[in-house]
Amino acid sequence: MGRVYDDTVQAVDTSSPSLARAYDYLLGGRANFTADRALAGRLRALYPATSQVLSVSRAFLASSVADLARAGIDQFIDVGCGLPTRPAVHEAVLRARPGARVVYVDRDPAVVSHATALLSPLPPAAQVRVIAADLAEPEALSWSLRPLVDLGRPSCLILALVVQALEPGLATAVVGVLIRALAPGSHVIVTCGLGAEGRLPDAMSGSGLTAPDLSAFLAGLDIAPPGVEQLPRLQRSPGARPGQGDQPGLVLGAVGRKP
Repeated sequence: MGRVYDDTVQAVDTSSPSLARAYDYLLGGRANFTADRALAGRLRALYPATSQVLSVSRAFLASSVADLARAGIDQFIDVGCGLPTRPAVHEAVLRARPGARVVYVDRDPAVVSHATALLSPLPPAAQVRVIAADLAEPEALSWSLRPLVDLGRPSCLILALVVQALEPGLATAVVGVLIRALAPGSHVIVTCGLGAEGRLPDAMSGSGLTAPDLSAFLAGLDIAPPGVEQLPRLQRSPGARPGQGDQPGLVLGAVGRKP
């Protein structure tokens, strides 16, 4: 991003912890403060897999958006974005397709303000914006996007580790509203923690989400091969045979295309 943020930053409440900034710290970012790092420590004690879930999801997301950008998609909407910790969506997208539009969406005004500050070093021509809107209010969210994204053309909707914050039935309905607002040829990227081990602190379901849950979110879309993936915690060691040294996946991920 080009800047190091520390406890001297103004216009950000550094005394109260933020889940988004705690996640930034767990991902190795620098946009966090003492209170956030203390919260991150408590999260690791309660949810030991949090760091792995975040990093695996982030890697899948960066790879997926880069592939779509290279394939011609030039509009990306990241809902429930948190802070743009590396590898950030706009970085992966703009490397593959300079001039693409990226809209970050978060319901927390403090996150929106902080993310906007983090993105301020970008050149004025960069089409990267941050707006405040709530995933739980998909109609209002869609209207908020209209000045920034041409929803009549294919775009990519990103829902990375956010659907678990809603009750599964509500999440399915909300995602359906957002998908209906997209043009044919658009793509949807979804990740979620798998089962109880992959649960994050904001998860509504005590038992976590499953592959059928994620498939339900993408109902009516063409799921890109290999389908709903169980993403590994660690890559296999070089030279290891298939299945040797593998660990159970913590994250589910999939990319769907609207026919």
